[in-house]
Amino acid sequence: MSHYHFIKCCCFQLCNVFRTHEMEIDQCLLESLPLGQRQRLVKRMRCEQIKAYYEREKAFQKQEGFLKKLKHGKSQKVHFNLADMIQDAIIHHDDKEALRLLKEGADPHTAVSSGGSLLHLCARYDNAFIAEILIDRGVNVNHQDEDFWTPMHIACACDNPDIVLLLVL
Repeated sequence: MSHYHFIKCCCFQLCNVFRTHEMEIDQCLLESLPLGQRQRLVKRMRCEQIKAYYEREKAFQKQEGFLKKLKHGKSQKVHFNLADMIQDAIIHHDDKEALRLLKEGADPHTAVSSGGSLLHLCARYDNAFIAEILIDRGVNVNHQDEDFWTPMHIACACDNPDIVLLLVL
């Protein structure tokens, strides 16, 4: 075996060792190889890089698909109770939603977190339409929250004259 062939073979084996251990191959080592061998080696390394890239992408897609299933799967839906939904409908003046929820069985006497009633929310957010519906359904207009405020106190403090008039009549 000639000296040149020996060096070429050793360089090739050294490159394989570096490549299998995912180490970078020194540029000087690559330049010491003959052009044809260097091109084959670089081409093979590039193919392995691309293969590794596609394997990572495939694994990522599987993981992402799994996460999408978790996010969009039927078993992962969020459900709110009627009391929370009617409070949200009152706050956002979604009168159709509030009426639908009352028809579905939402309790008009539901207490809110401050100890007040849904009527307190109507007074605070100036929702006279739902306030009138709640009064028709028998909600106590004199119910006090934890600060002993009635819906009338809140309507006056929030400057909502329509609610004040509704509560007085």
